[in-house]
Amino acid sequence: MQELEDATGIDPQTLVAFRPGMINAREKLQWASTRVTTVEEDIAYSLFGIFGVQLPIMYGEKKQKALGRLLQEIIAESGDITVLDWVGTSSQFNSCLPADIASYEAPPYTLPSISEDEMQRLVSSLQDTAVVKLALGLYSLLDRLSAPHFAHRRLHLLCIAFPVTEVRRRSIEPKETYFTYRVKANGLHDLKITTEDRIHHHAVILRTLRP
Repeated sequence: MQELEDATGIDPQTLVAFRPGMINAREKLQWASTRVTTVEEDIAYSLFGIFGVQLPIMYGEKKQKALGRLLQEIIAESGDITVLDWVGTSSQFNSCLPADIASYEAPPYTLPSISEDEMQRLVSSLQDTAVVKLALGLYSLLDRLSAPHFAHRRLHLLCIAFPVTEVRRRSIEPKETYFTYRVKANGLHDLKITTEDRIHHHAVILRTLRP
């Protein structure tokens, strides 16, 4: 078991408890991030069993397409968007996905934990009837949204549209190469957006923000 841990970098308890499937997909991709194969497509094909997927094996399709097909299947089957948590060069197959498995070498991002006291404080803050109604409405809206999926190589993610009501650009210094905008949108706190692109005021007013 120690030899396996040394070779894979996976702790013994995880190795013993391992079951094929898409649970903890991002962690499994990290396990494979340092893998090297003789045939480039095998970097993806060798993971089919780990994730319990059945996809056509097509040698000659190249690594990026093989890996892209696998990652698309993981998101389609599990709805797990942690697969999009990667650092590196984007794939020519789909720019939402990495070009190489090594892009998953960094540990997955973990959300900060909330203490029991903080949780109680947040729950108590929802005692106001109007706030509770707003929270229930948001929950119902999220519950009706479809799961993340790919269609015709386009990634469809959960999103809620918030109508933009006002956009104001902050005055810039002569040497600054970026623009800062203050944006108001219905249902959101005021936002500050910094970008190298110039946002055309009248065009933005007609658009919506999507998280």
